Amino acid sequence: MAYVRKNLDEVIAELPGVQARVKAAALKTEAKIKVAIAPHSKTGYLLSSVGVERANSKDYWVFVGARYAVPVNFGFTHNWTNERIKGLHFIKGAIYG
Repeated sequence: MAYVRKNLDEVIAELPGVQARVKAAALKTEAKIKVAIAPHSKTGYLLSSVGVERANSKDYWVFVGARYAVPVNFGFTHNWTNERIKGLHFIKGAIYG
């Protein structure tokens, strides 16, 4: 009978090749998000707020740091006109294609 270590996922996650692939995937997702929002970023702040940072010893975060990123992504209702502004859905588009 075979025995599988309980922490096998942790052991695999620490391998150098796996670390490189995780970082490459994060950088690729960052690039996809930047491509998706570049035509809609008038001042460049939204575009420059996209980045990648190390979450812990095994993972990376891809983030959009602009305060207004969520309404731009998902859509919102205009405060003055009550008009519904459609979201760009750039985050979902970058992740799922």
